[in-house]
Parts: sequence; C-alpha cells; structure tokens
Amino acid sequence: MKILVVFTGGTIGCVRKGEVLSPDNEQKYMLTQMYLDRYGDVDFDTAEPYTVLSENLEGGHMNKLADCLQSYDLNSYDGIVVTHGTDTLQYTSAFLAYIFDGLNVPIVLVSANYPLDDSRSNGFENFVGAIDFIKSGSGNGVFVSYKNADLPVTIHRASRLLAHSAYSDELHSIFDESYGKIQNGIFVKNIRYKALKSEFAFDESVRLSDNSNVLKISATVGMQYPEITENVKAVLLEGFHSGTLNTDGKALNDFCKKAKELNLPVFLTGACKGFYYESKLKFDGLNITVLPPASPIAMYIKLWLLPKSEFDKAFLPCAEDFYDND
Repeated sequence: MKILVVFTGGTIGCVRKGEVLSPDNEQKYMLTQMYLDRYGDVDFDTAEPYTVLSENLEGGHMNKLADCLQSYDLNSYDGIVVTHGTDTLQYTSAFLAYIFDGLNVPIVLVSANYPLDDSRSNGFENFVGAIDFIKSGSGNGVFVSYKNADLPVTIHRASRLLAHSAYSDELHSIFDESYGKIQNGIFVKNIRYKALKSEFAFDESVRLSDNSNVLKISATVGMQYPEITENVKAVLLEGFHSGTLNTDGKALNDFCKKAKELNLPVFLTGACKGFYYESKLKFDGLNITVLPPASPIAMYIKLWLLPKSEFDKAFLPCAEDFYDND
C-alpha cells in the first residue's frame, strides 16, 4: 500500500519548549516512523507545502495545499493523509472537500489535541485510523479522522464538520451523524449516514482569495452589526441554535436594509425546515435567504469559493455537504 502524507503544521507537528508549543521540523516525521515501527505495511511518500500553526491560516495557505496535492498523480496512491492543526481544521477540510469532490481515492485529514510526545495526544490514533480507513476502500473524496475522548476513532465527511465548542478539542459532524467509526482496526460505516448526490462540481483550479470577501456574523444578544465595506460580496449570518435571529431588533433591520440598498445577498445558516418561530416568518421581508441544513463553516467556504454571479449554486449539494433530514 502506498500513501502520500502531506505535512502542514499544527499541534500534531509541534513540540513543547517550556510553556510554548512550536512547529518542529523533525516532529512531523515521528508519525510515519511510529506507524512503520508498529505496523510496517505501508510505503509513505511525504510533502510539505508549508508549516503553520493553524490559527494563522489564510486563504493562500489552503491554495498552496491544493496546488501541492494537484502536483502529484493522486490516483497512483491508495490514499492521501494531510496533517493539520485543530483550530482551523474545519475550514481546510471543507475547502478540500469541494476541490477534490470527484477524486477516486480518499484524502483524510488528521490532527492532534496534544503534541505526539504527550501521553494525552490522540494524534497517532487519528493517523492510524486514517490509514485503516484508506485500507478499507470504503469511500472516495475527503474525510477527517479524529478520536474524541473515550470513543473510537471517528471518520467524518470533511464537508460536514461543526466548529469546536469553547474549551473543547472534541470534533463533531452536523447532527452528530459521522460517516463511520474504526472498530478494532476495521471501518464500520454509520447506517444512518445519508448523502445527497452532488448536483454541481467546482472546477479543480478554483482558488480562494487571501482574505475572505464573505462577511460572517454570529448572532448574539444586544449585538451591533458592522459596517458593510465595498469588498464584501455576501453576508452569512449564523443564527442561534434554533436558527433564529432577533428580527424585531432595529440593528438587524437597519443592517438588512443597507444590504438591500447595496444589492448584497444575506444568507442564513443553522436553520432547518419544518419548525418556525414567529421571528423566522420575517426573514423574507428582510431579504434573508435560508441555506439548506449544512455545516456553517462549509457554507462560509462555499460562498467564498463561488463568484457572486453563481450564488444559486450555494443551494445545490456538493461534496455531500447537505444533511438529508427528510
């Protein structure tokens, strides 16, 4: 079996120096060496387009990663593993999911909650889980391998990850419906996992601008909305957990009025069909368009990738991003 491992930094490639975690040139190879020492049944090729702590990630980094991957004949490998930091794992995962939706081999992203030389680290287990999944031949496209505390390694669709909760390193898919789990080295698919077939595909050459021109805003109590600058092409609102917004408030009404004057689309993520508070009934009047059930981060990346003239494609499933709740 032949696997390409692409290192990009993050905790999984860091060492502790006093009270500071820093990327280390040798630490990243600890993963492959640990695997070879224990199992020894894989040939690894390696690449390193950049090394960055993932909180410093920008669009240009993700573009470099895509360029690096596309410089290889990926179909000559059984699979690809990409190491990444946890802070922005969901963003790169969604980006790669859209770019490599049609790939015939799996790309699996892995990260770690602690450096590999820390006994609390899940990094090696996540890496082994990724290889076990690749060996199973159970899926193409992009995935994430991650072990939450006291649970087996879980395989997630890369387009369906939710943001981490504050103070937590646990990773979850939308509605907690992952693609499957690794049980004793064997991949077991989640029988409840449902996917909508892609109705469009991004061109593999599409790239992100260095800085996003999508203004993403999360609902808070008593919030003030920012000024809309001329470089913004869309607004993405993330509602409260039930998909609601303070539609009675002057702040939102004034903000939406300004967006309409500028011919700026305003999208809402986090809302589902079939249950409507009174406040939701006002979305149409505010020109707020509700996106299908999906990861808010994936919707942010999707809008970032799409030109304004093609925003209608935001409502079409791609890379299994939409959760089928019918």
